[in-house]
Amino acid sequence: MNLDVALRESVARICGVPAEQVTPASTLEDLGIDSLAAAEIITDVEIRAGIELPMDVLRGLNQLRTVGEVVAHLEAGVGKPPVHSGQ
Repeated sequence: MNLDVALRESVARICGVPAEQVTPASTLEDLGIDSLAAAEIITDVEIRAGIELPMDVLRGLNQLRTVGEVVAHLEAGVGKPPVHSGQ
């Protein structure tokens, strides 16, 4: 599953918005995504896509405004080795 589809499906399910409302231009604010929802969405994306995103990728999410920006950020981070805390 690609990250774009996984993200849009996760946002729609977790935020309770129609899937067609989740577009690359949709702002996270308009979709009602706060930091708690974002954490839940990213966990769901990791499960759906079968990946583990590196922590530095996850930390950068709070600077993004739109679904498209998040997808681009996640795609750029895939392939980086996961960074585990405490190691």
